[in-house]
Amino acid sequence: MASNLAPISIVRQLRQRDLFYFTPRMLSDLFILDLARVYRLIARFKEAGLIAEVEKGKYLLLGLEPERVLSNPLFIASHLVTPAYVSYWSALHFYGFTEQVPLTAFAATTKKKRPVSFHGFHFRFVTVQPHKFFGYRRERVGELPVLIADEAKAIVDSLDQPRYAGGIAEVAKALRAALEVVDVPTLIEYANRMRNKSLGSRLGYLLESLGHPVEGQRPEPLIVQLEAEKPGFSITPGTLAPETHLRSKPTVPSSAQKPGFWTPPERIPEPVEGLVCSASPVKLDPARSRNGHTNARWRVVVNVPPAELFPQGVG
Repeated sequence: MASNLAPISIVRQLRQRDLFYFTPRMLSDLFILDLARVYRLIARFKEAGLIAEVEKGKYLLLGLEPERVLSNPLFIASHLVTPAYVSYWSALHFYGFTEQVPLTAFAATTKKKRPVSFHGFHFRFVTVQPHKFFGYRRERVGELPVLIADEAKAIVDSLDQPRYAGGIAEVAKALRAALEVVDVPTLIEYANRMRNKSLGSRLGYLLESLGHPVEGQRPEPLIVQLEAEKPGFSITPGTLAPETHLRSKPTVPSSAQKPGFWTPPERIPEPVEGLVCSASPVKLDPARSRNGHTNARWRVVVNVPPAELFPQGVG
């Protein structure tokens, strides 16, 4: 490739590879060039208006239509770090679930990435664990490719981190709008995959408030699970946590009475039906105080006025 170094040719090859964001080292490795030649190429790209420096030593490919790129914050957000997909408030607005226009473009990524300001836009990158990095697809936004959360994942991500979606009241309004196109089983599936029981409690409460009751599963505390497996231990039915009543003290068979600790058998998790929720109270809005009543079914401290959550009423 080193023999074909025309700027336009390189730009085409970068676009074909979806490399819209690159560093000098990436160009060096891709085109088998020494860094001195790469920096000369970058200077030519800048002079021709084919690229823009977003961060020091990091460039955004503009191509022959720079304004199309520079006016598309979702496209920029999804390419400033890899892997990443647009989500939270930005995705809610993209799907029309909220009328509020966020001043910051939000993206989920498994990497750590500092906020970026570029060309009048602000970009915020939310670091998530790998098991939460799912539920996105490729969309064309302004004729440019953007990885963005699907409708259900945009809601679930926002419930996982409401502060990146305008707060829980904004997410509740978005959920109401989303239920016209998103099916509840998908929301439940996604929520359970996130492994965040607080998220499950918030989703369950909001769905039920909006007239979509779902089944909830509240896992037994680990200490109860382990104790219940000891020989001679029994639990009165219907009296699991928070109050656990024992009918007899644990007894250990003589064959097991030897120095050392009792080791519980290995547990194989069983498939969970319904929405996994918290066993202890969680705040509906994590950013507010605990002032408010507690919904016993979902273990949610409702610390947001109903009129703020559901200005159009519930049911």
